[in-house]
Amino acid sequence: MSPKFNLEEFARTAERVREKAKAEGRLLDNPSDAVLRDLVSKEERVVKTIYNNFVAESEPTSRSQQFTKNSVDDAFGDDELKLLKKCEDALAKEQIISIDCIVGAPDSGVFARLLVPAKFAHVAYGGRNLFIPSPKPVKKPDYTMIFFGDEAWKTNHAKLLPQKDITIRLAFLEDGRAVKIIRNSNYIGEFKKGVFACEDYVSKTKRGGIFLHAGCREDYLQSAHGTYKPVRTLFVALSANGKTTTTCKILARKGMERSWLVQDDGGTLMPDGSFHGFEAGGVFVKTEGVNPGEQVEIFYGLLKPETVCENVFVNDKGDFDFENFERTSNGRAVVRRADFMHASPSINVEAVDNIVLITRGPTIPAISKLTAEQAAAFMVLGQAMESSAGDPTKAGTIRTEFFYDPFIAGNRAQHANRFYDIIKNLPHLNFYLMNTGTVGEGYHLKKIEVGHTMSILDSLARGGLEDWVESAAGFKVPSAIRAVDDIMVHPERLYSVAEFEQKQYELKAIRYDAIEKVGLGLNAKVKKVFDNK
Repeated sequence: MSPKFNLEEFARTAERVREKAKAEGRLLDNPSDAVLRDLVSKEERVVKTIYNNFVAESEPTSRSQQFTKNSVDDAFGDDELKLLKKCEDALAKEQIISIDCIVGAPDSGVFARLLVPAKFAHVAYGGRNLFIPSPKPVKKPDYTMIFFGDEAWKTNHAKLLPQKDITIRLAFLEDGRAVKIIRNSNYIGEFKKGVFACEDYVSKTKRGGIFLHAGCREDYLQSAHGTYKPVRTLFVALSANGKTTTTCKILARKGMERSWLVQDDGGTLMPDGSFHGFEAGGVFVKTEGVNPGEQVEIFYGLLKPETVCENVFVNDKGDFDFENFERTSNGRAVVRRADFMHASPSINVEAVDNIVLITRGPTIPAISKLTAEQAAAFMVLGQAMESSAGDPTKAGTIRTEFFYDPFIAGNRAQHANRFYDIIKNLPHLNFYLMNTGTVGEGYHLKKIEVGHTMSILDSLARGGLEDWVESAAGFKVPSAIRAVDDIMVHPERLYSVAEFEQKQYELKAIRYDAIEKVGLGLNAKVKKVFDNK
């Protein structure tokens, strides 16, 4: 953080933008859904479907992480002052929509404010649906997100993401407030992930917890021994690696059983083992390939009138085509929790039983059991697959992302140690590594289907995976899984011995390097997991 730059300038700019618009009659202060829908209907590149909901073409079609800096990890100075002036000048004559909402549960006491020009109305409509609207006036929001576009916004349309002219800055103020400025993007995810990043930082610096890029589900199922009990599971993953699917799909099948979607994309794990979600209004789902056969819970939510979509293909009849990726495969939608048939009444749970880390890689078993130290080390590694939600030009490649979370600010070793310190003191907590991609390669490649993954989770939640054995991959795997072939947890059988050993050697080097990058401050027990000696 630059000692010469006063970060309060971000807050003052936000206040001036809003107050000037208010004084000049240009401010739409927490408008009704009817007003927002009317504005969205007039927005460029927006179409209405036969379901009476809207689809907007955002620019860009994904997050812009490579253009993003924060005041903790980066020095702010003249460039940021110029950005603030640009923001104020660009919005000086615009009609501005101001949305205030609650972050977390209704009683959280945390408020976010979104300021967008009316020409980006779908961001306001969709963004508000992710959270609970504030029932009272907000004088001093905890987090403020401001969108604006300048002369480069339209010319960006013809460029690939790395060549676009975009600037995004997130300022963390000393008192826990934060302000994010988004120049030349009207992608809803920039608002969502702005709040996400704020919670990420504040959770560890002000609340004593650790924010995780995780979905949360709660199941009340009959166990393998005949008893019924609730099981709460977190799924940690990068975007588009299976987190929403595993969190949302229903496992309950019997009269007394229940499956609940608690939270889709993030929340804070506290030292007492409780988990607190941050989005109580809606779910930001990826629409790529969604169909009623595999993702019925999501599919019908997409057909509701209040659902706001971005970059989803709409045919000449006004209907969705979730298999058409002519513009992008990163189709997105904000579906209200009220339109998910099994959204839990609460986004918090009092205790977490399982943490599942979702990964991709041809030599990784479909499910493995981890120790607390291994779980912390794999969080540091964050091995996953790049998606069109991150960098569309690299979608499909294997990557590593610390804690599966590109929005972390601050010292990485301290972050990892906070996570380890919490989980090592929760003896009831179980840890698993789940591969939702493929095992094997080439002719021997086998896809891990959604059905395989959900069968594994069903057995896990019912206590049916009791016998674990050592595997050549270096983890414990189940001796048997109902309805899943053993090959899914024994990828070594799809290679010659020499080939598999070489793959493991290469993977070990990647893991070791990821740990080394975090630095000497990482807890020695965690660091030792991937020791290459």
